[in-house]
Amino acid sequence: MFVLVDTTVAKKRAQAQMERTITAALGYKGVLNVGFPAGNFDRTVYSGGVEDLWAAFSPPEQEESTKRYWNGFGVFREAPALTITVEINIPLEINTARVAGFFAQEPVSGAIYLMHSGKIGGGQPGVGKSAFLAWSKSELVATADGEGDVRSGIIIGRIDDPDLAGRIWRFVQLVAAFKVAARSGELETDEFQAKVEAYDRYRKEFSGRKRGARAGGAIDYLSYHGDVVQALYDERLASKKKAEEISNTGLIDLCVRERGRLTELYEVKTSTERQALYTAIGQLLTHGVGGPKRIIVLPAGEEIAPDFQEAFEEHNIAVRRFEVTKARKVMRVTLLPAED
Repeated sequence: MFVLVDTTVAKKRAQAQMERTITAALGYKGVLNVGFPAGNFDRTVYSGGVEDLWAAFSPPEQEESTKRYWNGFGVFREAPALTITVEINIPLEINTARVAGFFAQEPVSGAIYLMHSGKIGGGQPGVGKSAFLAWSKSELVATADGEGDVRSGIIIGRIDDPDLAGRIWRFVQLVAAFKVAARSGELETDEFQAKVEAYDRYRKEFSGRKRGARAGGAIDYLSYHGDVVQALYDERLASKKKAEEISNTGLIDLCVRERGRLTELYEVKTSTERQALYTAIGQLLTHGVGGPKRIIVLPAGEEIAPDFQEAFEEHNIAVRRFEVTKARKVMRVTLLPAED
């Protein structure tokens, strides 16, 4: 389980490291006006260019009721004021969950990650945490705080990863698309409301360390779970039959039903460590009652222990692989063909 970065000194260090990583990846754009519904202000802005990520930061201000680092992100456009898509703010002196952003440490490696609770605002009908999590298929990871409580969040990225700006850009695009869906009325349909209700009933919070490797160096896969699920969804949607429905719940990464009958069940794991595979088999058998095709999706290049190979064969679990590659400074998930 992750551990909350909860001291003021540690949060200051993490914030500084995060800013260095992001600004090193983006270009300096100068002091620009940043706008949001309640007003606007000038901030130093960094960006990859037009229609790319912009980022701006502010230290905690004394007059705020909860002192916090302000970390604003959005889509860079040539306009009088930049529009904020999402804030990932970090409370400085307290550890309130009312502020959506926080830092969490993976205790084995010591790596620190930028996290977001999934609580998305915006003033649109239907916009909220459960709706965003059900719509985005985002995975929640459990984090223990110093009081013995557990909070959960979406892993955005490791604060010293050169691709951190790319991971934030993916999150910004996800939030922007979610807000478009809200404005279009998509979140108000009976079908979507049923998904939100199912998500609230079955919400599952994951924890644990999941690491992988690829040719050319190590990759930390923790923040790629949602990308893999989305890639599976896009691939399966392309071959969808008229009578089929493709969906997910808090307990199921992806499933296909034909006229209400479960026909395919997918479980994504970002590691082939034993605990991850034990969990995957249990999930596929528990939720795959009735004989659907069961598929486990794992990172390429990681070995599967022989006893798990035998278990997959015994329970008719097919194996798919995914890999993460870099193209034009952007990390992308690619699904590989099913293994024999």
